[in-house]
Amino acid sequence: MTTAHQGPGGIDEDTADEITRIYELIRRYSRLTVKGLENIPEGKGLLVSNHAGWAGWDFANLYATLRNDAGRDVYTAVHPNWFRWDKISDWARRMGMYEASVSESIRLLDEDNLVLFFPEGERGSFKPFSKRYELERFEPGFARVASASMAPIIPVLIVGGEETHPTVTRLEFTKELLGIGVPLPATLFPLPVKWRIEVLPPVDPGKYMTADNADGDPVEEIRHDAQALMREELDRVLEERGNLFL
Repeated sequence: MTTAHQGPGGIDEDTADEITRIYELIRRYSRLTVKGLENIPEGKGLLVSNHAGWAGWDFANLYATLRNDAGRDVYTAVHPNWFRWDKISDWARRMGMYEASVSESIRLLDEDNLVLFFPEGERGSFKPFSKRYELERFEPGFARVASASMAPIIPVLIVGGEETHPTVTRLEFTKELLGIGVPLPATLFPLPVKWRIEVLPPVDPGKYMTADNADGDPVEEIRHDAQALMREELDRVLEERGNLFL
């Protein structure tokens, strides 16, 4: 296991190991297949993934895969709600979660860590089944981090969660109380869908910082191009996977 940052708010390996053992059970139930782990660099890297399903199994499957198969810890930029309650906040920080922040992301990358963004936010997790795998507009935070840190962007595609945990709709009235819209699940039992994770080749953000692009907006171009690439490749993976359950 690659040693990660161990300062204040750093990953506690005992906690991460315990969580990984739980997540490994989810990974086995998901019958997960993985492609492209060779695209994860040895040093710093900015993972950018789609969300898939309301229950968080997308994160669980990816977290277990990175730790058990790639031998890497990962820091994850998350919604502030993770830090509203002390016990949950402490647990989240110990496993590598931090409140989404450009400056903190850059610090972690400067220490050669892997950093994970889900740029769709909760809108991606909680969208209705009728809009499954339709990517919500990416928030630009990851693009700001990429342009400032020059960390390679590593797109990650996750398929299976939208059918495992289908959502009827998102309850918008809960935003005022909880800060997010809450999903209305179609079923509480996880359907036995076979999951897939594919890691795409890294994208160098430096190509957006050239003299030829002096009048461009690199943050917006990175955001747009990453979403367009992932949309195209997600369609390919969905077409290739065939039967949901086999």
